[in-house]
Amino acid sequence: MQNLSTEKLKELSDKWLRGAITPEELEQLEGWYNQHPQGDLRWQAGDADEEQLRERLLYNITEMQKAEAQVLRPLYKKPLVYQMAAALILAFGVVFYYLPATRNKQIVNEEFQTKVNAPVSNPNQAILTLANGKKLILNKSGNGLIAKQGHTEIKKTQDGKLLYANTDAAADAKPEINMISTPAGGSYQITLPDGSKVWINALTELKFPTAFSGKERVVELNGEAYFEVAKNKAMPFKVKMTNNTSVQVLGTHFNIMAYDNERSINATLLEGSINIRKGNQSKLMVPGQQATVTDEINLKEVNADESIAWINGLFSFDKTDIHTVLRQIERWYSVTIEYEAKVPDHQITGYISRSSNLPEVVKMLELSGVKLKIEGKKIKIFNN
Repeated sequence: MQNLSTEKLKELSDKWLRGAITPEELEQLEGWYNQHPQGDLRWQAGDADEEQLRERLLYNITEMQKAEAQVLRPLYKKPLVYQMAAALILAFGVVFYYLPATRNKQIVNEEFQTKVNAPVSNPNQAILTLANGKKLILNKSGNGLIAKQGHTEIKKTQDGKLLYANTDAAADAKPEINMISTPAGGSYQITLPDGSKVWINALTELKFPTAFSGKERVVELNGEAYFEVAKNKAMPFKVKMTNNTSVQVLGTHFNIMAYDNERSINATLLEGSINIRKGNQSKLMVPGQQATVTDEINLKEVNADESIAWINGLFSFDKTDIHTVLRQIERWYSVTIEYEAKVPDHQITGYISRSSNLPEVVKMLELSGVKLKIEGKKIKIFNN
């Protein structure tokens, strides 16, 4: 079993979060994580069942900080190195890093080590709009069969997901178009008629047919979604977005962020390969790359798992400018940002739990030097 001192564990944890850890050090840290005896760990009680309690496993990272770090088992099971991201968040998201323009600084806000109020958001929310215009509020719909269109049955599963099942796609010569949309603070998971799975983030619209036919499987996205596309070499899968941008795949895992109020469309590839196109431009991506699409397509190497932190209940920032951070806060907490002063030239790095309530998140952001004030459904940026 790996025996790591408190100081060594703190050193490795800090290096991991900053992306400065070596392969040998990562192996050491993962070995400790995997082999740490349960007897040395403490449980956080609550109204959860045994499985949920196991998702709240706590361990002590450093005596200096005297803080407990919470390991949240992701809802979507990714490799262990990604699961450890949540381990570096103190209980209820209190570890927070920010990067001013001149230097890096770690901030630990001990005020948030106590229990916080319930978050204002309710993630499992969406509206399904059928081809005839009928709207189904999914978080209020019962489980089981909720609609039928042609040879397609639309079901809501016991765990609150949406499932499209087509019994005879060939018979549906003219599939109908449905749309699933999420409100601020909402998200949802859907299985499309071809078996592809899609996780949909807040303030997102996804249009798709009730059955895929022809030479392509085409969907339209406005917002953010993570796709696990079912393989079908005879029928490529295409995601169409605004500004004449599209992604085409055969079967792969990728995340697309394509909100109208963002400066770019970002596509991040986790598995397989995708072809991203903007007008006459086209680039082939490999796992670990992110495409930033403006007037041009630019590729860069990234930690692809970071792009789907939202699926696991986290805001994840990696040298992210404060304006981008605030736009994420707007979408999740259904607030409007008003700028009464110039925002400091800061970059934020770190994680915040999306289950945190808005006042808590605002206080954490203030630690980066930004002065904010909540007024109803507005957050004002000010000088004094």
